[in-house]
Amino acid sequence: MAVYGAGAIGSQVGARIHAAGHDVTLVEPWEPHRRAIAERGLTIHTPGGGRTYWPAVVSPDELPTFTAPIDLLFLSVKSYDTLEAMQRVAPYLAAGGIVVSMQNSINEEWIAPLVGASRIVGGVILINAVLLEPGHVTETMSVSRATSAGDLPGVYVGEYASAAGTKASEVASVLDAVWPAKPIDDLLHERWSKLANNTMINPVSGIGGLRSAAALADPNARRTMIAVASEVLRVAEAEGYPLARVMGDYDAADVHAGAEGISHSVNQALAARAEKVSDDATTSMLQDVLRGRRTEIDYFSGFVARKGSTHGIPTPYCDAVTTLVHRVEAGTLSPSPEALLEIGKLVGD
Repeated sequence: MAVYGAGAIGSQVGARIHAAGHDVTLVEPWEPHRRAIAERGLTIHTPGGGRTYWPAVVSPDELPTFTAPIDLLFLSVKSYDTLEAMQRVAPYLAAGGIVVSMQNSINEEWIAPLVGASRIVGGVILINAVLLEPGHVTETMSVSRATSAGDLPGVYVGEYASAAGTKASEVASVLDAVWPAKPIDDLLHERWSKLANNTMINPVSGIGGLRSAAALADPNARRTMIAVASEVLRVAEAEGYPLARVMGDYDAADVHAGAEGISHSVNQALAARAEKVSDDATTSMLQDVLRGRRTEIDYFSGFVARKGSTHGIPTPYCDAVTTLVHRVEAGTLSPSPEALLEIGKLVGD
């Protein structure tokens, strides 16, 4: 097995399935993180303490040293690195090797032409973790899991080309060593559900410079979250994946009503949700902003806007937050709660 991309998610996957006795190698492009793992181990900090793991780790340039083909590849790179990573690793996949996208957004459609749809499994992650220091990952309470909708697994596992079968079950059995894993029949439905969560909170956290709980507690951020969620719901339905609710708790009709200003129930519920999210929970986008890295904004709100355009669905809030996150990336906008006011100016509200 191999895990390509040892970020906050990939590190946990590689470390824990290695500890469970599997033959796995981390493939990590970021040299400081790779060196830290090789020299000092990979420490995963949890509420109960910390544990250091010692999985094998190599750079992408060292893939030719693999002595056997990869039967199971967990892909955990940023969405914008998907095609490059797949082009580099594809020659080392076994003939029937399975690719498991453990990524944000919906990247299966880019991977399918490279390896075939039947060889793709997706993992929809419902946990949160932070990697801000090489060699150290901290688990935090995520927005997705701060729900009253009952017990959730750590990851949903589904097959891209079919309902859950042997591939999903086998991958889920491996991932059970990392977090509770549940096979599902409709991978893309869960992908769109997670995309709604990500697109609601990631852009406002990046623009506002706010960790997850602080973003939920900010009135301007919540207003944008609701407007963005309404746009995602409309686009998801047009794509054939109608979502009954957002973040597990908020009915689609209430989200639309909130976006139209005729209901405050979702706004109030989001404010209350802030109390259920750990203070150190940090969105992947804010982690990228803090590290001065490119964000995945084009695969969150930008992706929704592009899909919306094909259906003639306007997405002014997705367009606005995409523009502003790009300004943050370029250094022409400093992330701050005040920067969230720029969203209203762009949408003319």
